[in-house]
Amino acid sequence: MSNRLILCWLTWSFVTAFAHADTPAIEDLAALSPPALTATLAGLRDSEDGAKTLLELEIAAGNLAEARRDGGAPPFSAGCLREDEFELGSHLTLARQATSGADYRAAASEYTKISGALLLALDQARSSGNWKRRFSHLKRWIREWDRAREPRTRELMRRTLTGQAIRVSLSAFEGPRIYGVAKSTLAVRAYDEYVFNLMCNEDEANLRWFKAQIAAIGWFDIRKYGPAADHAALLLVQHSDADPEFQAQMVEALEPRLERGDTNAEDLAYLVDRVAVRAGLPQKFGTQMECVAGEWVVPQIEDPMGLDERRTRMDLVPYSVQLERTKNICRKNRPERRRA
Repeated sequence: MSNRLILCWLTWSFVTAFAHADTPAIEDLAALSPPALTATLAGLRDSEDGAKTLLELEIAAGNLAEARRDGGAPPFSAGCLREDEFELGSHLTLARQATSGADYRAAASEYTKISGALLLALDQARSSGNWKRRFSHLKRWIREWDRAREPRTRELMRRTLTGQAIRVSLSAFEGPRIYGVAKSTLAVRAYDEYVFNLMCNEDEANLRWFKAQIAAIGWFDIRKYGPAADHAALLLVQHSDADPEFQAQMVEALEPRLERGDTNAEDLAYLVDRVAVRAGLPQKFGTQMECVAGEWVVPQIEDPMGLDERRTRMDLVPYSVQLERTKNICRKNRPERRRA
């Protein structure tokens, strides 16, 4: 029997078996090949109570991820999944949200195409060092990575460049430069969630690496490593949401450095606010905003009347200017998540 016939037989077997079961086991779904999974979920979507069954499976997949996290296996950030966990969950969500099995197949095909295009672009850039081919819009970080010669600084720049390449690949930013224009709204939403998941995994890997560097050198001081390294280091700390205690420790460590001009005031202001918001406290500088239903929502601000004065001391533009500059970032119908 040919491989193609074997695959068709296995797919038919799973679809037939699941059609006669209340809810298929999530472990069985996780073991399927991508074509078999797509065929199975399309069949489930067209079945009676398909949406309900798919929701139950989504919950089961989430429970498995939580059990893995509770067992001490990374990634640890809430909602951050391994690649295999994410792919299963994203297809379950696509199938549930689709209007039919055929609608799901179309959305899943487009999602696979555009997410694969991004992953290929990232892999090619990292392996070849040719970031300009697909990520030329990151001119500043490409330039700083090219200039870096000290080993720690060069690795810091590489990690920062990768993180920024992932972030600007969201559909609301420069994503179409990477994957083209998608037709399916479901596919674009799944793609954006894919980018967020890449982002949190990259951030956790950077956090582990960065802690080791800080233990060895203390900080990427401006006087020794240059302003670009200090800025890149602060970006990595900003994105270390998996360890808020570490972020708070960095604020304490950097405040004395700010007094002697050995770290960037604007970057530190963002970190101070991020730590405050995570702790449920008012912001000092109003830098952290959330996109909800296409509008920026700013958490509570400490002493609003003195906001712009404090911002000036930290080399920040007036708050009204910040809102104007960022108004197009928070778009309608984008995923309602993540702070700026």
